[in-house]
Amino acid sequence: MKILGLSSFKTVKGERLGILTGIIYLVPADGFSPSVNLCPGASRGCREACLFTAGRGIMRPVIEGRRRKTALYLDEREEFFALLRKDIHALVRKAKRENMTPAVRFDGTSDTGEGVALAREFPDVEWYDYTKVANRFSRDLPANYSLTFSRSESNEKTALRLLRAGRNVAVVFRGHLPEMWEGSIVIDGDKSDARFLDPVAAPGQPGYVVGLTEKGLAKKDATGFVVEPGAELVGRAV
Repeated sequence: MKILGLSSFKTVKGERLGILTGIIYLVPADGFSPSVNLCPGASRGCREACLFTAGRGIMRPVIEGRRRKTALYLDEREEFFALLRKDIHALVRKAKRENMTPAVRFDGTSDTGEGVALAREFPDVEWYDYTKVANRFSRDLPANYSLTFSRSESNEKTALRLLRAGRNVAVVFRGHLPEMWEGSIVIDGDKSDARFLDPVAAPGQPGYVVGLTEKGLAKKDATGFVVEPGAELVGRAV
């Protein structure tokens, strides 16, 4: 079984930039079983807009494959990580042959935080993830690991606090991206999924907003997960 996926709508744009990306797709939130939640910070809006079943993810063989990977991750961790390491080594070799930068996103449709330890194990690979777990930013993160906080309707106060502290925060906007949001510059996160290429705030400066336009089921969002351009928290108690 291959653990890393090397071809998806998230990776094609990165390939044009010379980045060869492997992404792991596990079953998110409580979609595997009522007792398993691999996205501990998932909100209602996040669940309803999740891209887990977008594109090829709606095909039954793809869904079944992701469920098998999730079962292996939960029940046979030693085998899961052995297969993953094999895939990473293959990714690095392929990237070297094609003169590309190898990159891995462990949490493609999950939020486990497993990528941190692997980034230390594979220092020549660029690692990145999104998370809704704020305390992960208090950890000593490796230089080759980029973490972006993901704002939702249930954590916007935390998102704003992290943004003011210099962390980059991903925000999903309706229709188009504003130039600024909450006093921070908005960069176009749809240009590629390679978050490690995003600018980093200078000391004492607010972080950047990684702007994403709504896609798939998010176009019907009514929970507040998708932000209307111009709608800000300024003036609210945070």
